[in-house]
Amino acid sequence: MKYLIVIALLINLNQCISFYAKEGVEKCFSDEVPSQTIVVIYHELMSEGVAKNEKRDIPKMIKDGITLNIYGPDGNIVKTAKTIEGKNKMSFTAKTMGRYKFCVIKSKQFWSVNEYKYSIKIQQGVDHNLQDAANKTHVESIKDRISALKNRTDDFISLQQLNREQEDKLTTQSIDISRRVTQTTILQIVVLLASGVYQIWSLKKFFKQRFLM
Repeated sequence: MKYLIVIALLINLNQCISFYAKEGVEKCFSDEVPSQTIVVIYHELMSEGVAKNEKRDIPKMIKDGITLNIYGPDGNIVKTAKTIEGKNKMSFTAKTMGRYKFCVIKSKQFWSVNEYKYSIKIQQGVDHNLQDAANKTHVESIKDRISALKNRTDDFISLQQLNREQEDKLTTQSIDISRRVTQTTILQIVVLLASGVYQIWSLKKFFKQRFLM
């Protein structure tokens, strides 16, 4: 087994705390978390360096980073993160109420044992950035739906306009056809009347000539 010592500190983690993480030694902090609560963890490998009062090349010294493990009330790991250098952030939602452990450990280098300055801050409740991102996503989704609805409305209006134009065209054609039919009918009536008058005149003339003979 590796050198592993668990140090449980029951403190309020809403305040940022800094400490030196020693290789091969796990430091754990615990806090009571209500169910269905978003927990946001800010963790940072401080730039002051490794080993107290020393300055070294951090990236070369901790290639595999410092591991942050979060354990639920049942002892199972809820989430794991790596801290390489600089400020980092992670979050999770507590499914059950109980005491959660936040454990930090750096794997031991075989040639030496170093200490790394590390800070951690844990906040319970909705993270404003996450809430803003959720609100932004929700707003963007609504905008997309409104845009899609507007496009469908525009298409429907265009279709109505096209149908209206086609109806107007059909109406104009119907009026024109009706006018032509009316004109043709009147012309036929005039021709029939003229033919009738001519036939009557012809008969009168025929009978008149017959009587005069």
